[in-house]
Amino acid sequence: MRALDTAAAAVVLAVALAAVPLASAVGPPAGEAGPLHGNHVTVDPQVSGDGTVVAETATALTDGFVVVRTDDGGQPGEPVGHTRVNGSRFRTDVPVQVDPETWDGWSGNRTLWAVVHADDGDGTFDMETDRSLATRSPAARVSFTLRKDTDGDVRVLARQFDAHSLAAGRLTVRRVDLDGPGYLVARTLDGDRVLGTTALEAGRHSNVSVALDPSYRDGRESPFRVRLLAYRDDGDGTFDDGDRPVRAGDSAVGTDVVVAPPNESGTATDAPLVVTPSPTDPPTAAPTPADGPSPTTDPTAPRTETTATGPGFGTAMTALAVAVLVLAARRRPNE
Repeated sequence: MRALDTAAAAVVLAVALAAVPLASAVGPPAGEAGPLHGNHVTVDPQVSGDGTVVAETATALTDGFVVVRTDDGGQPGEPVGHTRVNGSRFRTDVPVQVDPETWDGWSGNRTLWAVVHADDGDGTFDMETDRSLATRSPAARVSFTLRKDTDGDVRVLARQFDAHSLAAGRLTVRRVDLDGPGYLVARTLDGDRVLGTTALEAGRHSNVSVALDPSYRDGRESPFRVRLLAYRDDGDGTFDDGDRPVRAGDSAVGTDVVVAPPNESGTATDAPLVVTPSPTDPPTAAPTPADGPSPTTDPTAPRTETTATGPGFGTAMTALAVAVLVLAARRRPNE
């Protein structure tokens, strides 16, 4: 009997340990779209000058590909570009290059799809054999509008694994691309109210800080959403009613994020997720609470993807505890 008990506990323990990487890949806090579904991809309206599409976030629970596909009557059509992603990792800012021959023939606005496909094991994308993961995971595909413009890129990339934390009332946006002088503008989700603005020159900007209106942010007890949009300056150097959001088709270029509720000092109560840079990334200095991180501009910086893992030991440790309790309960009468 004891041998059977030990074997049963060993099986449960093995299942618990196997659950660790899966839970780590799937389990962010509620509020941020995508990761809760496991396989997922998010892409927002954007402007591209060179045929690069940037997926804001992506996760594949198995090795696979983020594939850009044409629109075929409201459904994903033919593939026009792809990039490989390793499994069980949450990624931000994943670049996908549209095939140059296809890109050269495009102009204006296009509706496209980003779809996560599983690799069949050979490491090479093949539409016939690398199946779409959206069949079982609807979040593994998303449609978006892309505008081709040789003047340059326009994007706002800010979504992350968990809710954003405020530092002295300021929200930090991971990356903003502008093709001319303009602004990062924070608005309410319905667009009725401007919550904050930051002026930016043309180029690629990292760690852009925007102060949110204290009358809107303070006193909140639950997470809230903020819309972040790219605006083009009308030439007077001051944000006003003459400035308009950059658009791709009918959609404003931007994204929306979840923000953790601040405490009385204006700092969010939840600590942000620690993102581990890749070996080629330079170290980043920690922002000071008083000023927040300073925007930096580097129009020639290479596009890189960032990986991070989230909490996942709760499920595994619970299963392990159950195994121990079951074993103890079954053995106690014989001792």
